[in-house]
Amino acid sequence: MAGGWFTKQADYLNAAYLNDVNDTQVGGAILSVPTSVPSSQGQQTLPGDRIILDDATALALSDTTVGTLYGGIYMYCNVTWTTQAAAVGGIAFFRATDIGSTTTTPYVAFGDAQPLTTLPTYILGIFINAVTKSNYGWVQVAGIASVLFDSTTTSTVQGNMVIAKASAAVASTADNTTVTNPTAPVLMALIGVSVGTSATSTVSKVAITKAISRL
Repeated sequence: MAGGWFTKQADYLNAAYLNDVNDTQVGGAILSVPTSVPSSQGQQTLPGDRIILDDATALALSDTTVGTLYGGIYMYCNVTWTTQAAAVGGIAFFRATDIGSTTTTPYVAFGDAQPLTTLPTYILGIFINAVTKSNYGWVQVAGIASVLFDSTTTSTVQGNMVIAKASAAVASTADNTTVTNPTAPVLMALIGVSVGTSATSTVSKVAITKAISRL
């Protein structure tokens, strides 16, 4: 890959901003051209491709009417769900049966908690926009992310542990916790640490502190 083994250069965006990408086809649809004119899709962006952005580049690629992006790593994914649609700041999950599969689309981001709503531990990343079901877009997997908190959280204090909330009132949302001796399920659902004061039912900044993505 052009940018090294871990990331590649995103050489094509089917939108002006990263958090507006909502591709109907992998890498974006090709516009029709006259039959006499040769056409090529070129170097395609594929599910699983990642890019690293600094704060300045992330801001430049932000549609601020959708949300502000910060420095971090972003992964291109197919997006789907059963009941919980992708939402800005919502938690994206992976499904166990997709790992290593040669019969399913690789790197699928699910809006529904996986493996269970009571054990939301298969965390892939954070949605940066409301991608249409079955379309393709970018999910943040590292850095400072804008995360949607549940309508009821344990705390709102900055610097606390942030986890995927089990059986959340609003599906696929986070909890700001005050746990001092976390249990195994809490640690497995870890997203990161709240950056600044968080607010219920609101997108707030979180520093992702573990490798939550599929590599």
